[in-house]
Amino acid sequence: MLHLQACEAPMTAELRWDDLRIFLLLARTGTLTAAAEALGVHASTTHRRLSALEAALGARLFDRTPAGLTLTATGEAMRPLAAQVEDDVDALLRAVSGRDQSPRGTVRLTAPEPLLPLLVDSLATFRQRFPAVDLQVSFSDRFYDLSRREADVAVRPSAAPPERAVGRRVSSVAWAAYASAASVGAQAADALPWAVYGDDMARLAAATWWHESHSEDPVLMSVNSVSAMHRVVSCTPCRGLLPCFVGDRAAELTRLGPPIAAPESGLWILVHPDLRRATRVRSLLDHLWDALVAQRRLLAGTGQPTDPRALG
Repeated sequence: MLHLQACEAPMTAELRWDDLRIFLLLARTGTLTAAAEALGVHASTTHRRLSALEAALGARLFDRTPAGLTLTATGEAMRPLAAQVEDDVDALLRAVSGRDQSPRGTVRLTAPEPLLPLLVDSLATFRQRFPAVDLQVSFSDRFYDLSRREADVAVRPSAAPPERAVGRRVSSVAWAAYASAASVGAQAADALPWAVYGDDMARLAAATWWHESHSEDPVLMSVNSVSAMHRVVSCTPCRGLLPCFVGDRAAELTRLGPPIAAPESGLWILVHPDLRRATRVRSLLDHLWDALVAQRRLLAGTGQPTDPRALG
């Protein structure tokens, strides 16, 4: 007698890289809204994709709580494996991107917003010179991760650049105290209250220097960006710390002393090692170098005379 036994095929889930990317973003941010913002989609789309991923896997990856999303045991086990896939995909994309032979294709540049006035003319010239390069620029105080391909090239002030990036140090970046010319004309500079850096900007070397040297002085308000500090100091009777390349270019501001040594950092042009020989990237690196080297004196705080009045 012939016995036939039905064999149940093992269930396999069809996964796409986009599914794993959403999973990792949710694991890192902890909320649907933050992950959706990073992806540039609506939160409902992220929720729908997460539900589809969990259904495909037949497992719950996150616990939903009022505070956000928390990884389940299954999610915790999946996270390092998904991160390894992410590293492998990023390495593949960098290797392929690094083999082009002509300056064409997309290059994504990130730089702090205060550098916009120093770079905008040069970037326009770059586009005229290399029309086949699609230059995408993000001026933001956020530090984009080059190893995750959030950007290809970064112009970044730093005491020490990230280990997984290579680049060249353009110049030192000096900081000094500034106040509006009107404020200094109305009262002694050392009588002015301070505007200080708060939130994430409280980790700046300039903020640390202020806390160590002037924490007993009156404070008018705290701000969360260099651009905000510039606007506040320009419009309000107070003093604040700015990079010299911002303060010295502002006609309405007066520098209250020489550059302060403690907050000084370097300005770097950085790229991931796998992309530095790509022609389109190399072209941008060289172009940025020439543009910023021409601004070295301004960046170092030696480009304009200093007001002799002391900090107080």
